[in-house]
Amino acid sequence: MINMVQKKYLYLISLVLILVQGCGLNQYKLGNINNYDYLIAYDEGIPRGLEKKINSLFKPILNSDNKDIYKINIRNYKFDRYDVYAGQALRSMEIEVRSSIEVSLNLNDRKVNKTLVSVKRFNSNELNSLADQEMLDFINSQAIDDLVTQLFLEVSLIDM
Repeated sequence: MINMVQKKYLYLISLVLILVQGCGLNQYKLGNINNYDYLIAYDEGIPRGLEKKINSLFKPILNSDNKDIYKINIRNYKFDRYDVYAGQALRSMEIEVRSSIEVSLNLNDRKVNKTLVSVKRFNSNELNSLADQEMLDFINSQAIDDLVTQLFLEVSLIDM
């Protein structure tokens, strides 16, 4: 039989092997987006603020002579507002804002279609309707920033 010292030695070697080898998973490597050329096409319904933020991030080119070029098509921007009613007065207590875009990423023979969605909620029990509208504008801006961040992540991970 195996004595106690040999069991401890076997456990120690097993633990060291597991720690050294790990699970075989590696951390995601984000590609440097400045190493590629981008050709970005927008649908008519895309807000100008979203276009500006995406263009400032990716710095697209105007001509498509290069063969290894990322083609990004952005379409179907939706911004929906849902009122959540509750309470004795049955008035809107929260507002849920959902914004989404459909993105098509093309690089040579690889094509990826995604729908990026951002959902935000905020309290709407303000008596001042101007403050409520300002909060809605702020949440819209935050949702656009969230969509741009998601697009950046998708473009960075497509190389994997």
